[in-house]
Amino acid sequence: MTGRRSVAGSAWSVRPGLSPESGASGRYLSGRVWQNLTVRLAVALAFADASIVVLALPEIVARLHTSISHVTWVIVAYNLALIVTAAGVIPFARRFASTWWLIFGLSLFGLASIGCGVANSMSALVPLRCIQGIGGGLLLCASLPVFAGTARAGDSPVNGWSAAAAIGMAVGPAAGGVLTQVFDWRAIFLAQAPVAALAVILVLVVHVRSGNELEGDADRRSSALDPLTANACLTLLSAGLICALFLVVLVLIDVWLLTPIAAAAVVTTIPLCTALAERAVRGTSPIALGAIGAVLVAVGLVGLSFVTHRELPWVIVTLALVGTGLGLAFPGLTTVALGSAGPVAARAAKTVAARDAGILLGLLILTPVFVDQLGKAPNQALPAATRAVFTAPMPAGLRFSLVPGLLADYKRAPQSELPDFRPTFAHASTHATPSERVALSDLEKQLDSIVQRAATSAFKLPLRYGAIFAIAVLPLLGLRLVYVRRRVS
Repeated sequence: MTGRRSVAGSAWSVRPGLSPESGASGRYLSGRVWQNLTVRLAVALAFADASIVVLALPEIVARLHTSISHVTWVIVAYNLALIVTAAGVIPFARRFASTWWLIFGLSLFGLASIGCGVANSMSALVPLRCIQGIGGGLLLCASLPVFAGTARAGDSPVNGWSAAAAIGMAVGPAAGGVLTQVFDWRAIFLAQAPVAALAVILVLVVHVRSGNELEGDADRRSSALDPLTANACLTLLSAGLICALFLVVLVLIDVWLLTPIAAAAVVTTIPLCTALAERAVRGTSPIALGAIGAVLVAVGLVGLSFVTHRELPWVIVTLALVGTGLGLAFPGLTTVALGSAGPVAARAAKTVAARDAGILLGLLILTPVFVDQLGKAPNQALPAATRAVFTAPMPAGLRFSLVPGLLADYKRAPQSELPDFRPTFAHASTHATPSERVALSDLEKQLDSIVQRAATSAFKLPLRYGAIFAIAVLPLLGLRLVYVRRRVS
């Protein structure tokens, strides 16, 4: 029979002129493509978590009646659990059943996501985030061995793994902004559960296999850069990344009062530029690109620190520098970091732990600095606000009647939000003349601008601290070069 014939018990078929062997080969290749896509989905989901959850933080502060210093534990708990899990994988990496741990990690991640979505307090949300972090750690450690088993000859599993991470980062902010604005912060967590469930189904259906070899190991090991230094550089750059994401989201939503979708559109500049730069520089010297990338990240963060008011074009430019710097540095550093000796799962665990340790380091150091600066903002705005009230072109009696209400508005404002002066001015306008209403409206806008500028200035110091993290990559790379040159000589 020369025409198409069905294969019993399967949806696969053999085209005319193809032997059963070639049909089996086709089934294997198609299955391998699905395996590859499945693992990409899992990696993207885990890496998207950091950027997607950041967009929910301002609303979590308001809805759960907490503070900025406490809400950072939503990210800290996840990353701390992920680091501990990754470290726990390393001793057992040789006996690590990657496929089944990938399924378990995805299942745990998805179930914990549902729990986070229905949590009604920080005391419930934080432990659930720890469980989600354990799931994320397991699926990320298991994903690289599976990538190694599904990559085609000549393809680099590391590049595929890095690309999936970049896609996750790129999709995260946009998805977070849309879900938060259309629904609320809970939707961000609830939406992750069906994605994790889909990945589990795909893993089970296509019988994902794992491997324990990476293409090009010998080339990576001969690099002037060693895995330990590369992981340390990834830690520092990740600290700079979370600084940019966390602080910029707060200033966009809580200070400049942008909608979550608008804030997401601005923040997406980072992962988009990261993904574009990452594709353009593969195969180039990791030391050179690491140094250039670190400088760009530092310049971007310092540039952000000079913002004094709502300057969206400047923010987008500086975020593009941060994203481009990360895109230049991350691919080469990740490739070298994953080139260490030992099982693939252990290599992935070390690199995942290094990147998330940077996020943890950034939050733990920068949050107290930021909260302290934000606490000083009202006092810094008070003299200018007082002058504006007492020099406003309106009767003295009207000016003095505003003072108690404005002070009350200041005291009522939550830590992460600007004071809302509208009730005080609305009350004063009820008995004002038309000309006085115009003066009151102008004064309200002036006070909003004064407070906004003072709050924006609170971001200056922590952003510059974030730049220090990024620039610290340079001495690490420099010391490594000196060490290699001495050994050669």
